[in-house]
Amino acid sequence: MESVTAFWKQPSRAYRNFQVVFTFLSLNFIIPAFSYAIAPQIVAEQFHQINNLMGGVPYTFPEEMSRMWRYLGAANVMTLGLMCFMLQINLRKFKAILIPLSFLKGYNALLFLLGFLASPQYRVFLAIAILDFVTTGAFIFFAGKAIRETDLLPDNVLIPRPGLRSNI
Repeated sequence: MESVTAFWKQPSRAYRNFQVVFTFLSLNFIIPAFSYAIAPQIVAEQFHQINNLMGGVPYTFPEEMSRMWRYLGAANVMTLGLMCFMLQINLRKFKAILIPLSFLKGYNALLFLLGFLASPQYRVFLAIAILDFVTTGAFIFFAGKAIRETDLLPDNVLIPRPGLRSNI
């Protein structure tokens, strides 16, 4: 219980908030990446439900049947999870990962926005674009703020302490 209290009362609120948000984001990518690869029907059903809820026309393309694109998507989402996790392990050492992480998610958001603009009847594309733009903003905001706030702090005051030797 002492370590939980120390985590919440550490000198860097930005680092604490970054750790909380990136724990959620890491799990948000890693867990679905497995379902994309082995249970695509679950993801497809959620996709259809959101589209229907938003008043979109039925999406009849059998995306879950395409192993090539499904596996590629699962690998990309797992990579997002890995990058988030690496930043959590040692934000100082791996801060450069923030650039490809933000690019990959931001580019995905842009593609879904373009997909919506090309086919506005599939409203789920807009929902995904918005969520991905917000996620990209969260990457930049929380990691960026934590990087700036912790630049002058020693590792031993940060909880969790940066792992894999930060050389600072």
